[in-house]
Amino acid sequence: MLTTKVDAIIDLPVQTVFEHVMNFENMVDYNSSVQSSIRSEESSGKFPTFKIKVDMGIKKIEGNYTIQEIVPNQKITASCETSDLKFEDTYIFREEQGRTYFEITDKTQLKGLLSLSEILLGPIMRTQMNSNLKSLLKIMETKYS
Repeated sequence: MLTTKVDAIIDLPVQTVFEHVMNFENMVDYNSSVQSSIRSEESSGKFPTFKIKVDMGIKKIEGNYTIQEIVPNQKITASCETSDLKFEDTYIFREEQGRTYFEITDKTQLKGLLSLSEILLGPIMRTQMNSNLKSLLKIMETKYS
């Protein structure tokens, strides 16, 4: 299993950051691997599900990105499972002197032959997640400042 964590301080109130991230349709704007993310009307749980298309470079996947947990202005946990992989993302939000500490932890488990590429995928995921976080910061600071 690959675990990747990135974090940043965002010069915006925690509620603003939480609400922006919580709308996973916004992922296409800052996450370079997400080709589409559309809220599903077929959500079966108490939290929303998003139909996503992701290009991982080595594999393109389509699946349901389902929110498992929401603690307003503190935490979101969401996951997706396909025949090739399973990943879970945890988003942490914490107010620090009017700014927001924001952390994303991604846990990815590759299945089948894809599991052989874990050693190569780890550094790529870290680089991509850092780049995506920088894009998110830029978008949010431009939109809400």
